[in-house]
Amino acid sequence: MSSGTSWVRPNFEKLTRRGFMAGTAALALVVASRAQEAVTIDHALGSSDITGIPERVVVGTDFVDLEYTLALGVVPVAYGNSGSWGRGTLPWQVGTGIENVPQIDVTGFTLPPEIVMQYEPDLIISMKYVVDDVAEQLGQIAPLVALDFGRPWREGLRLTAKALGRADIGEQRIAETEALIAEYAERLAPLRGKKIMIGSLYGDTLYVIGEGGIAEQFAELGLTFVPAPSADANGLANYSIENVDILQDADILLSFATDSVATEKLEAFVPFQRLPAVAGRGYAPLDAITSSAFSDNFSPLSAKWILPLLADLLEQLAQGEGVDVTLKAAA
Repeated sequence: MSSGTSWVRPNFEKLTRRGFMAGTAALALVVASRAQEAVTIDHALGSSDITGIPERVVVGTDFVDLEYTLALGVVPVAYGNSGSWGRGTLPWQVGTGIENVPQIDVTGFTLPPEIVMQYEPDLIISMKYVVDDVAEQLGQIAPLVALDFGRPWREGLRLTAKALGRADIGEQRIAETEALIAEYAERLAPLRGKKIMIGSLYGDTLYVIGEGGIAEQFAELGLTFVPAPSADANGLANYSIENVDILQDADILLSFATDSVATEKLEAFVPFQRLPAVAGRGYAPLDAITSSAFSDNFSPLSAKWILPLLADLLEQLAQGEGVDVTLKAAA
């Protein structure tokens, strides 16, 4: 060497063995720490201890328990099919890997432990309503994390991310969704003076959205949402169709038209037709998929699908380009 320093050939055999042993020891420490490291998750039915990173996850329903899991990049080994409005795989879930995942029938409002056991899960994430009666049995199969519908989407996502060992990914998804909401809030700024309400006839009951998650989502978009007074814990106020004037203040009126027969009845009801929003064609019924995207299935996944669609619709309704119910009824 030009420096005059003598060069000694390294003993690659020793280095390789030493490096391998060091790497193996480090890996063993990581594996051991993961095996020993446990997190306690407080959820809708109590608390559960989860050790390590879950690899086989069973999801109880096709509501936000599935939404959050998929948004975090985890494909479950099985999930519950609620049978809600026959919706199947939702448009914003396409490409997540969920299409061919086995489904468990939960149309009877119960996640069957004997079927869950067949999938050998190391974590069960579910909406509370299908595990209420079987939580103890499910907890003997794997740690159970139960979500409720009233939980704000950020909280639900963070809870799910913590259970899955993906808290950092959860924060990324929240930041991305907040940026998307801010983008559409800026676009919809011209509509901020418009009063928005949601009223839907299901069976013989008029349901009007009150304070809660949906109202908060409109508020995040910078829009004026008028909640129904005296709503229950689920954010709903119940009336008979004769009380349709509760929707009198709306400039823009939306309806979750999940009961098509009842929706037709509502639109043919003359006092409904006389409401300012309806008479001014500021009214639109939303189909089951669109309704769920902004309500019981709102997540970082559905936000990318529903926000552009909702923005287009609200702009049209603000211009009086909504449904003419008199023509619709006549047809």
